Parts: sequence; structure tokens; C-alpha cells
Amino acid sequence: MAGEYGGYDGPEDETDEEYDAAYEAHRTALYDMLIAYADKEELSDGFVAQLLSDLGLSLRMVAYASETEKPSIGGLRLDLDRYTRELGESVREAKKHAAEFIADAKAARDAEEGEEGEDEAEPDAPRS
Repeated sequence: MAGEYGGYDGPEDETDEEYDAAYEAHRTALYDMLIAYADKEELSDGFVAQLLSDLGLSLRMVAYASETEKPSIGGLRLDLDRYTRELGESVREAKKHAAEFIADAKAARDAEEGEEGEDEAEPDAPRS
């Protein structure tokens, strides 16, 4: 069953821009669902990140087994090596943008604290 954004890989003639748009749409939708679940269950961001890492690894193994014509132990190990390299590339890319991320995170936290301070500083409205 195809979802709102099409199949897993999209159509054969899909452009890079279309793929990127679909990827971001799925990423945003999953992120929103995960954050809502984590908030509901009062899970910390670190705990959710650990869960997602574990799920990502499990899904990668399932994908290999289900999408490979003749899955093998050696093939799975090679695919896991590829996965390790892909994750390493993602972490290296994140490190390049660490300063920007921290600046944005601090600004968001300061804005949130400012809004909370404004709420506390406002006098109670008179009651009738």
C-alpha cells in the first residue's frame, strides 16, 4: 500500500529534487510522530535517540534479508559495514555544523525561557 508520498523508492523517473522532497516529507512526519510519542511517554531525547539507533540497525538488517535475492551471513556483514560507513559520514557531516546547531539550540532555549518569563511577569487579570 503506497502512502501519501508514494512508494519506498518513488517512481523510476523520479528526479533528485523529487526524492529529496519525499525524503524530507517522510522525515518530518516520522519526527513529529516520534516527538509526540516521546512527549506522551515522557521519554528523554537521549533515550529516544538510543531506541531509534537500535531500530535503525534492526530495520537495516531486515531490509537486507527481505530485499536481497539470496541473503547470506557474509552479505549481511558487508551491508552492515556499509551501514557503519554511512552512519560515520552522517556524524562527520553533523560535526561540521555543530556550531550552527548549538547557536540555534541556545537561541531557541533563550526564546522559550523568555516566553515563560513573560507569562510569569504578567499580573493576573482582574476577576469579576
